[in-house]
Amino acid sequence: MAFTSIPFLVAFLPVTFIVYWLFFKHIRLQNMILLLASCIFYGMMNVKYLLFLWASIGITFFGVHYGYRHRLRRPDTQKKIYKIVLVFNFFILILFKYTNFAIGNINWILQPFGRQIGVAKILLPVGLSFYIFQSSTYLFHMIKTGEEPEKSFIRYALFVSFFPTIVSGPIQRSEEMLPKIREKKVLSYHTFREAIFIFLWGAFLKMVIADRIALFTGTVLKNYKNYGSVVLILSACLYSVQIYADFSGYSHMAIAVAKLFGYDLFENFHQPYFATNIPDFWRRWHISLTKWLTDYIYIPLGGNRRGVIRKYIHIFIVFLVSGIWHGAAWTFIVWGLLHAGYQIIGQMTKKKREKLYQQLNIKTEAIGFIWWQRFGVFFLTTFAWIFFSASSLHQALGYIRRIFIAPVQMWVLFDGSLAKTGMKNIDWWILILSILLLLIVSKYRENKINAKILVDQNIATRYVIYILLFFVIIIFGVYGPDYSAANFIYAGF
Repeated sequence: MAFTSIPFLVAFLPVTFIVYWLFFKHIRLQNMILLLASCIFYGMMNVKYLLFLWASIGITFFGVHYGYRHRLRRPDTQKKIYKIVLVFNFFILILFKYTNFAIGNINWILQPFGRQIGVAKILLPVGLSFYIFQSSTYLFHMIKTGEEPEKSFIRYALFVSFFPTIVSGPIQRSEEMLPKIREKKVLSYHTFREAIFIFLWGAFLKMVIADRIALFTGTVLKNYKNYGSVVLILSACLYSVQIYADFSGYSHMAIAVAKLFGYDLFENFHQPYFATNIPDFWRRWHISLTKWLTDYIYIPLGGNRRGVIRKYIHIFIVFLVSGIWHGAAWTFIVWGLLHAGYQIIGQMTKKKREKLYQQLNIKTEAIGFIWWQRFGVFFLTTFAWIFFSASSLHQALGYIRRIFIAPVQMWVLFDGSLAKTGMKNIDWWILILSILLLLIVSKYRENKINAKILVDQNIATRYVIYILLFFVIIIFGVYGPDYSAANFIYAGF
């Protein structure tokens, strides 16, 4: 059940919203209502998913409480139990997400010997990586502090299963989210207006931009051997926009829905393609995952405190984990390692580049140079996205090779050929105008102008914006017969 689906918008969300706020004086009842709604939301995708979710919730909650009983007599045992529970959670993730990947690689090794291992029939729950990482923040916090665990099973279960975030994040921290769950909620008219605007903007990104681009990029990627280099480069560049609009759109809608129930979630994106270098890109892209990887892998390994070589090794490990987290395929691993390489090479050459800029008298603060850096970041990330979007390394490498050996054929941009690649001419004009609007809004947001500024406008201006966005989505949104949560790219992770 996607945020943009009719059942969610006309039934699930309004019913949950009304019932939830009927009991605004009773925090415990509100939490129970949200927990029930979250189970319904997740279970409607596949009832079996709930078994994995509740196994993680139950083992973690009761395991931590069991470990806490040893705090006085056996403090070492307390932490050991916490770590066992943590390993159990990651075991669930590894078992159900990576078993067949491991079997496939073993079979590749055994192939010359004429031996094979049967592929296991394993169900991979939607959002498994997200809620396992979210659960782990609670366990890491307990291991670090040793403080009293959450007393309420309902509150902890809601923290893990909260329906706006369970499918694709943003990944919340227990030390930030659990206190919010305990608090009495208040929904002001201003917050309600802000939530509506943020939701509409997220739906615009997803349905008008991302899903429209997908018609083109999906066609080109599957049949890349039939296209020239210009179309292939255009498709790669548009995929960069597609995945941003898709995931950022989901995150905006998740933040908006959470606001309707009195929860403030932190932003997951901050104009990533306005970044001037790759580290800056990762401070802006999927911020909740970047913070998780930094706090729970990079810093514990030693960060940048143990010498240059060790720092590069730590960066390599972090992005290897990031690639594997995104998917059980070599394409994701290569994508992660490319970003590791970008960061390491960037840091290795930083002083030489700065010296070169001085020698050439290049003003690094000039707007032209800043946009040149942004173009460089977009080029590097777009190249990496080719591997991310491909179904195999063979397809990704074939796509890249085709860019260099295929005819250039610049005229295809103007002779109507693009109308035969999944999108009609009107779709291209809608897309161009939509991306232009996205650039304008991104520029305003880069200048610290956000949704709160817009919802503070006079009532006429506000409702013109709301109505325009609504009708743009209704008229120009792309709809499919199987439109569901799985249509969001990051829901697969």
